Amino acid sequence: MDAYADFRTEGLPQAERFAAWQEAVDGGILPAVMRTEHTDNFQASARMVDLGDIQVSALGFTPLNSYRSPKLIRRHDPGQVITWLSLSDGLGFDLANGDSSLIDEGKAMIYNSWQPFRFLARNPVRGLLIQMPVELLPMPKAATSLFGAALPSQEGLGPLFARYLVELVRHADRYRSTDLPRLSTIAVDLLTAFLHSEHLDDFRSLEETRQRVLRLRIDDFIERRIRNPDLSPQMVALAHGISVRALHRMFENENLTVARWIRHRRLERCRHDLADPLLAHRTLQRIASEWGFTDPAHFSRVFRNAYGISPKDYRATQEPNSRRPSSS
Repeated sequence: MDAYADFRTEGLPQAERFAAWQEAVDGGILPAVMRTEHTDNFQASARMVDLGDIQVSALGFTPLNSYRSPKLIRRHDPGQVITWLSLSDGLGFDLANGDSSLIDEGKAMIYNSWQPFRFLARNPVRGLLIQMPVELLPMPKAATSLFGAALPSQEGLGPLFARYLVELVRHADRYRSTDLPRLSTIAVDLLTAFLHSEHLDDFRSLEETRQRVLRLRIDDFIERRIRNPDLSPQMVALAHGISVRALHRMFENENLTVARWIRHRRLERCRHDLADPLLAHRTLQRIASEWGFTDPAHFSRVFRNAYGISPKDYRATQEPNSRRPSSS
């Protein structure tokens, strides 16, 4: 079975779009009763990634009201904890116990499949949804104190969690079946750490999870600053409040130093650009400098050492003519 699925209402007859969206939500996300005043111009899309026990979805749809009723819950309850990261404003959320929240852009919310709830959308909705069995969370009882609350996702670990989900969905068609368990573990780790950042008194994050999330934060920090020629292990360690020695220990199991990892990521970016025909007009020096290599001779030397070919020759092998079989 494919790890991902795409659904879009555009291309469907207008009269069928809302019913098709209702069917897609019931079958692929979580059954709920939906109503809208925009049946004549309803638009919706969903890109869903199935990681086994975990599903991540990027959703967008016209304003509507959605109600998960006790009747639907009695009919089917998957026992899921669901986290919504909002990319738009004006989404109201009500629990049956009377608690209500406004989930604007930059807010997150955690809820579950076994409590009745209602969504009230005044504006077009965009967001990311992650669904997982409650048993996957290390602290299911502690998490219940956050159900239905609007949580800030633009500070602390929130931005890293959101970026991970965005990239996870964006590249859904590239994954192999062997990638899925690792991607699932990362999602659980980041959600666990994000909830832990809300300072729950009875939340106890496992040290192993803390270390994995710290490594993810470090990798994300490096990727976002890879163009900076001054990026160094010292800069990375300082930014994360750890010693350089502790930073190096995190890479020991991979037989890498931090400096070698930074160089590897820069080389991979350069190799990608050298193979891109749309960047054929850029000089080797420009590509190297854009990814943090300030010395052209040094770049050429480390590229050859890494890939067994010079940057110039590598680019030549990627040209269309070089791939065509000889006519002789």
